[in-house]
Amino acid sequence: MKLILLVVVALIVGTNANIFSRSCKCKAVSNTVHFPFHSWDISSCKLCSCNDAAMVNCEQACASAVQNYATTGCGKVTKGSKVKYSWDASSCSGGIGQSELACA
Repeated sequence: MKLILLVVVALIVGTNANIFSRSCKCKAVSNTVHFPFHSWDISSCKLCSCNDAAMVNCEQACASAVQNYATTGCGKVTKGSKVKYSWDASSCSGGIGQSELACA
């Protein structure tokens, strides 16, 4: 019985559905091929659910971070390039935003 429990815990921790540690990750990606220009670790939490504020607000926080990134010129990216935000809130949510932001 202990072996089965150990295997189940190992599978949970080894997959993306890790309920013990969740994180909100964000990327500024190109608007066409979604190549990442820059990434951030926005937040993380231990033993939290998908209802935790760190997971619920992941998309909004990522959108704001990428908007600021675009406003300040997107680092060394060519001026006028367009980026979108991509977020991953562990197994709670994730995706690519629809709005395109022009690098200043």
